[in-house]
Formats: sequence, C-alpha cells, structure tokens
Amino acid sequence: YQLCVSMVLLFAVGQLGLHVPSLAFIPPVRYERALLWKLTPLAGIYVAMLALTNYCLRHVDITFYQILRSLVIPMNIIFSFILTGRLPSLFSSLCCLVVVGGFLLGSLTERAFTTEGFAFGVASSATVALYSLASKRGLEEVGRSSFRLMHYTTFVGLLLLLPVVHLSGELPGVMASPQLSSKLFWVFNTIAAVCGFGINVAFFNLINSSSPLTAHIVGCAKAALQAWLSVMIFGNVVSPLNALGIVLTLAGSSLYSLERHLTSAKEGDAKLAKTAGKTGRK
Repeated sequence: YQLCVSMVLLFAVGQLGLHVPSLAFIPPVRYERALLWKLTPLAGIYVAMLALTNYCLRHVDITFYQILRSLVIPMNIIFSFILTGRLPSLFSSLCCLVVVGGFLLGSLTERAFTTEGFAFGVASSATVALYSLASKRGLEEVGRSSFRLMHYTTFVGLLLLLPVVHLSGELPGVMASPQLSSKLFWVFNTIAAVCGFGINVAFFNLINSSSPLTAHIVGCAKAALQAWLSVMIFGNVVSPLNALGIVLTLAGSSLYSLERHLTSAKEGDAKLAKTAGKTGRK
C-alpha cells in the first residue's frame, strides 16, 4: 500500500513540476527500458530491505532493532571496501566506532532477544548498507535526480513485491483482517506512506550530496536526538547508561560531520588552487 501511495505522489508532484515553475526540478514520471533493467537489482535490494526489516520487527522490540541497525555503519565500511577498495580516514573510522558504541549503550536496556530476530536484523542491516551503496551508483544512471531514481525503484519494487507477498502465504490472512474495514487503519497507513515518501526523497538527496556512510551517521544521530528530545520535552526517564549512549552518539556524529566538512573544504581549496595555477600558466 505504501508503495502504491508513493507512485501516486510521484505522478502528482511530476505533474506539478510541469505547471509550477518553482517545482520545475521535479521530472514527470517516464521510464526507459534500458534503465528499468539496469535498476532492477537496486529495486530488488530495496524489496529485500523492506521484507527483512518487517520480519525483524515481528520478532524484536524497537530498541533491540535499533541496536541491530547500528551494524549498518561497519557493514557499509566493509561493503564499500569490497566494492570500491576505499576506506574512510582513521579519524572517520574512530568517529564511526563512537557512534556505534553510543548506539549500543543507549539501547542496552532491551532484554528481548530471539535468534530469528537477530538473524533478520543482521540481514536487514546488510541490505540497508548495500542499498545505500547501490543507490549512489543508481543516481549516476539517472543524472543524479532523486525523483527519477524513485520512479524506477518504486515501480519495479512494487512489481517485485507482489510475488513476494504471494509466496509468503500472508495474503489470505491480510484479506481476512478486520482492520481493513477500519478508517483509522487506512489513515495511519496513508500518513506512514507519505512520511516514507518524504524520507526516501531526503535519503536520496543526502546520498546524492554526500556519501552512504554519511547518511547512516545522520540516521544514528537522528535517533539519538529523538531520544534526547523525548527526555527534554516529554520527561521520558532514561538510565545513566542510556544518557551516556545518547551523548556518545551525538558527539561521534558531530565529530564525523566536522571532519567531513574540513576535508571537503580542503578539497575545494585544492581544486581552486589547481584551477588558478592552470589559468596563470595560460
């Protein structure tokens, strides 16, 4: 259902882009056969990520799920090295370790552990890491347009998900569920779909302008900041261990962001100096 809502939203904003000058950067929904085949593996990873995440959440609580999702950061580094031969700097790697450590500490109150949940969680983290790396390459195929990439991943993902739902044997149970007649059920699902659409746009734009590893660091920082705000605004009670985990996650992500900013600034200065040198020689 959420993928169907995303398709409707893509068509709607695509039409707005044709008629509203300020939204002209949003392309209408169009497909090229060659790109459909090229981006099918990316859509397949996307479907696997959705399925494994849902199966993981069926077996564990959200806190333990967050612990497992923190594995995305080291997995991203490993897969990036395997696929591209690149490793982050030593300082960036240390920041990543601080973020993962803080995330683990902040979630240690979770005691519900199941082998199935752990296995699905590890597999889910692996697909998330692969999905972010594949998305970076996919953006290059579509001219670095986040919306064009969403056209393909959403459409192909929807087609791939249909046989997965059928093979899972869950469809009869879903069709017999009394929740289908509840208006509130559809309202909440629609809100979740719209939020998921916005998260996808933000995710692709973040990867487009930075790197998959940066996107995952931001994700961990967002979760820690949400926990901290829940304490400040709603008065949620956290243990000293939880608080230490939140502080470490925010500190590690802040240091990582600072290191990336300084590195980007140095690279920019080097390019300017190189360009100025060439101009001077002419």
